[in-house]
Amino acid sequence: MASAGVGRAQAGRLVAALVGLTAGLLTLALPPSEGPPVTTYTEASATAATLFVVAGLGMTLAGVVASLTQPGRRLIGDLALLAGFLWFSPAWVGWDLGPSVVRNLAMVAAAFTLPVVAHLVLASSSGRAHPRAAAVLVGGLYVEAALAALGLSLFRDPFFDPGCWANCTDNVFLVRSLPAAARWIEVADRWFVAAAAAALVAICAWRLAKDSGPARRVAMPVVGPGMLFAGAVVAHAVAAQRASVESPSDPAFMTIFLVGSAAVLLLAAGVIWGALRTLVHRRSVARVVASLGEAPAPGSLESALARAVGDPGLRIAYWLPESDQYVDAKGRPVPAPVAGSGWALTTLVRDGRRIAVVSHAAALAELEREIGSAIRLGLENERLQAEVLARLEELRASRARIVETGDAERIRLERDLHDGAQQRLLALSYDIRLARASAEEDGDGRTARLLTGAVDGVQAAVDELRELAHGIYPAILGEAGLAPALETLADAATLPVEVRCATARRLPAPVETAAYLVVSETVDDAAHRGAGYAAVSVTEEDGRLVVTVEDDGSRRTSSMVRVADRIGSVGGSVIVEPTMIRAEIPCE
Repeated sequence: MASAGVGRAQAGRLVAALVGLTAGLLTLALPPSEGPPVTTYTEASATAATLFVVAGLGMTLAGVVASLTQPGRRLIGDLALLAGFLWFSPAWVGWDLGPSVVRNLAMVAAAFTLPVVAHLVLASSSGRAHPRAAAVLVGGLYVEAALAALGLSLFRDPFFDPGCWANCTDNVFLVRSLPAAARWIEVADRWFVAAAAAALVAICAWRLAKDSGPARRVAMPVVGPGMLFAGAVVAHAVAAQRASVESPSDPAFMTIFLVGSAAVLLLAAGVIWGALRTLVHRRSVARVVASLGEAPAPGSLESALARAVGDPGLRIAYWLPESDQYVDAKGRPVPAPVAGSGWALTTLVRDGRRIAVVSHAAALAELEREIGSAIRLGLENERLQAEVLARLEELRASRARIVETGDAERIRLERDLHDGAQQRLLALSYDIRLARASAEEDGDGRTARLLTGAVDGVQAAVDELRELAHGIYPAILGEAGLAPALETLADAATLPVEVRCATARRLPAPVETAAYLVVSETVDDAAHRGAGYAAVSVTEEDGRLVVTVEDDGSRRTSSMVRVADRIGSVGGSVIVEPTMIRAEIPCE
């Protein structure tokens, strides 16, 4: 039943389009007026007649195209069809040989041209600024047009209208001739329409100023002609106020008429362009659907959809209900999307669950309709992938925090050993030396020899404690940086070690510690494999610290798990070869 209803509606639109096209073509066949005053602009100039008819036919064609290509926005097509039909009304008003009823109905219809055009412009434009003001403006135009048309139909007698020029003989709806009231209605209508046209220009200009770049480019083909038409309406009101009678032979009135006709023609072109743009978007989205089976990389769906709809600023934020946050395609947390001036949000739902929120230009009002079920499935798959990546990132961050906590604990232990036990042993060694000196003065050789052994034992304990503290965490690494720490490591190594460190600046503590551990573990491994030397290179490349250790020992059999775990904890990578290790560590 719904399909039948839609079919009948489309058939009705096609019939209305045929009526509009017929009315436009018949205006070319209308006989000229018998009297010397010209009653239509089409009689005064062939250029005006051509532009007038082409503008009306173009608007009617735009209505047909918009109705057929934009099922979700049939209002645009209906308004364009109605505007095309109403546009021909002045030609029928000036048909002085035609039936009176036709001329009077055309006068009533002509009053609604501006309301319909304004409604079309505001409904088609992309901006979201002042929607209430736009609604009030359109509603006020319709109400005022209806009241003015009713008042003039009931109380205007053309014989007593000094400003009459197009229809000065017929008013079949006249109830009572009230020339003063009719004149007041005409003047009030003229300035209300001028003020409303100026308000339309202001709203459109405000929308363009507040819209984003993509939204502005989409809206301009419709908003620009709409502003031009409104400007012509204001100019016509000013010219009509200055002249006693409107005349197509007046250059000012003819110029205003030509500008208004050109604006309507451009507006029709803008509506058609918008309809064709919708078709292009749908085909582009269809191509995105066709590529979903290729397992695209994270974020490629967002890029493809942005290209498909012509909005480079389009962003997709995936909703993770378990963690109650939004993430991007790579699993990185992002702020909750917020609609702004010129930007809109489209929430995508699948099976009753929120999948993602798309932030896009407000011009893409039908984004949710254009995104079919296949795209939703692709978004759901990418959301699941983003959730996995987010969990992996959480695990990596957790591992990094564990490593940082371990490093902090090692630093604390090293300082406790250095400042606590080591200092007490040194103090004990000093006391023993004093006691030995006292025993030697007293001639107690046996006690002196025992105290000398005790001093040697304490000194050995101090050396072992220092070595233990250095193994827990090298103090020079935290105090002086990576380069001095590696030089110290090379000096204490059991094999010759050449260090080429091309970075002298301080790096984050986790980075320096990871790099030092790579060198320390690899040098120890080289010594165990009987290497005669080791070469260490430390450089910075594209924001990453690259540590390379080479030796001439036997082939490595260890997988260097500790090194891989440590580098992985800071988001780096390791390449292990028989006699070489290369580690890359992000510096930030």
